[in-house]
Order: sequence, then C-alpha cells, then structure tokens
Amino acid sequence: MNHQEVYAGIPYEIRKRSQSKRMSLKVSHDGRVWVSVPMRVSLHDARKFVESNIAFVQATLDKVSRERQIKTDKASINEPLVFIVDGEWLPVRLEGGERFRMEVMTESDVPPTAQGSRLLVLTLPQEKTATTEALRASALQYWRFSMINRANEILPQRTLALAESFGESLRRIAVKDQKSLWGSCVKSRKSINLNWRCILFPPPVRDYLIIHELAHLRQANHSPAYWKQVEAWCPGYEAAEEWLKANGKRIMALTA
Repeated sequence: MNHQEVYAGIPYEIRKRSQSKRMSLKVSHDGRVWVSVPMRVSLHDARKFVESNIAFVQATLDKVSRERQIKTDKASINEPLVFIVDGEWLPVRLEGGERFRMEVMTESDVPPTAQGSRLLVLTLPQEKTATTEALRASALQYWRFSMINRANEILPQRTLALAESFGESLRRIAVKDQKSLWGSCVKSRKSINLNWRCILFPPPVRDYLIIHELAHLRQANHSPAYWKQVEAWCPGYEAAEEWLKANGKRIMALTA
C-alpha cells in the first residue's frame, strides 16, 4: 500500500511493507524519495519521520543532482576549445556551453552575410586600425576586457551559490589575473581568489575548480581527508582534472 505525499516541496512516497522492521528513508539515483514503514506504523508517524529527516533528504537530492549534472556535462568536458590562431580566432564561450567564432575586422569590411550568422563580429574604427598589428592588438585588448568582465559577473556568483549549497560561508571572493594559479583559498579569512581565465572552462570544470578551493575551507591541505571532501562535493572530479591537464597550460598562456 503506497501513499503519495509532498513536504517542503519534495514529493515522496510512503510504502507500507509487511517485511519492514523499522522506518527507513531512501533516495534513488533518479531523485525519487520514499519511506518504507512497517504495516503497524500510521501515516501520521511516517510523515513525521520524513519531516524530521528532511535535511538529509534535501542534502541527498542535492548530491544526486550534482552527480547527474556531471554525467550530463561529461561530453562537453571533452569538447575541443577554440584558441587564437594567427590573430583571427578568439575563445568565446557563452553560458550554456555555446561557443561562437569571433571574427576581427574593420567596420568597412563587415559582409552583409554576417547579419544573423553564428559569428561574433568585433568591429573597430578604421582610423584606429591602420595596420594588421594594430587591429590584432586592439582585438586582444577588447577580448581580455570582455572575458574579465564576464568572469567578474559569473565566478563570484557561482562560487557563493556552491558555498551556500555546502553550508559554507565566505567573506570575500576575488577574481584576479594570476599567472600560475587557477585559484587559492585562505581558510582563516574565508577568502577565495579565482583566475579570470576560469571563465573559459566548460561549466563542469569551472565548478570543479571552485569546489577544489571551497574544500580548503574544511581541509587546508591536500591530505586524503581533503580529497575525500572534494569527492563528496564533486563526484567524478577526475574527469575535470584530466581536462585541466590537457588544456590548462594553453589557457594559462592567454595573456593578451
């Protein structure tokens, strides 16, 4: 005999089973929640049991959601990146994982076919681009400015959201132009610094980098306990580590 219920916005099922010796809560890998109870237990007591354990249910659902998201995004982790080639291509990643080609040209050179295309056309005044070198330098400067702005809009907000989901608080989140580090954490100050180039990572790799630093709020080292914390917050983080090993040096070299 099953009963459908909802508490705190979470749907769940009460399952009365003759073989059940005690009440137990389960959360499946696809997000379904149910409580198995002995036949003698009333629906009222079953509901109270769920309500008293709702924090556990929510935490488990959050973990399941993160695991499913990592599996969903795994293909995007392995997608190739677009890097600067002869000054013509710049890496531009929009939220949602969508990428566009950025074409650099002067205003007078923009073709009519560019309208409505999947190009990000960067136009510069003709008088400021007398030479190819000047055009490239201006384009790189604009690209860097755009990426740093995007990083400041997205990275702190995402870091704060992840910290709150893990029950952590932060006093300071800063986006910096670090030359050799992707991020750093000062546990005593509850402060995290992130390299602006992280904005070029696929979203799951970006989340892993943030979680890597957040885990230092619990463990200020890289001990087995630290990596256990990373695994708890970011299951399957090894895929992101592999992506960073394959692509990190090229992204860090983007100094524009």
